[in-house]
Amino acid sequence: MRFLVFVLITFFLTGCGGETSSSGDRLYGKGEFEQAIEEYTKALETNPSAINHLYNRGRAYEEIGKLDLAEQDFLQVLSLDNQNLNANLSLSKLYYSKKAYNKAVIFADKALELNENSAQGHFLVARAKHQLGYVDSAMESYTLAININAEYGEAYLYRGALKIHKKQSKSACDDIRRAVNLDVPEAKAILKKYCK
Repeated sequence: MRFLVFVLITFFLTGCGGETSSSGDRLYGKGEFEQAIEEYTKALETNPSAINHLYNRGRAYEEIGKLDLAEQDFLQVLSLDNQNLNANLSLSKLYYSKKAYNKAVIFADKALELNENSAQGHFLVARAKHQLGYVDSAMESYTLAININAEYGEAYLYRGALKIHKKQSKSACDDIRRAVNLDVPEAKAILKKYCK
């Protein structure tokens, strides 16, 4: 009987599309990204459409600064599952880091089509629009991120920065203090500089 239960559990974890934790995941968790990439690549040789391995390999590439390879993996995930929220969010973040802000907005918007309550999606839209100079729209998106997740320290920080730009000093300093209280590392220096 125990053997039958073991067989059924193994079947459901591996045979029905669910991918179990792999050695690549364990290596990634330890910060051993190069070795994790090797393990994900081996796993993908036998199952090239294993979305979790493909996505996690992309994240590992991102960690070591190989953004073009990360981009390829995230796009491959979307070719297999165009409803993948994490791949859309990761591409938005990746394009932001590459200063491709319009692309960052496109993928964050796609993520929000999949989950309108994604605080990270609203935050990523805000950051990219902030860089593109769409101040009011960015402010609105930061506020949406905060409304969804009241503990989103970075959203407070960057909304505060926009408010400084708009000469809304008191409200800006309230946001920056909130970011400090939420342990956003750079918030203390900004508070000291702008909020006497």
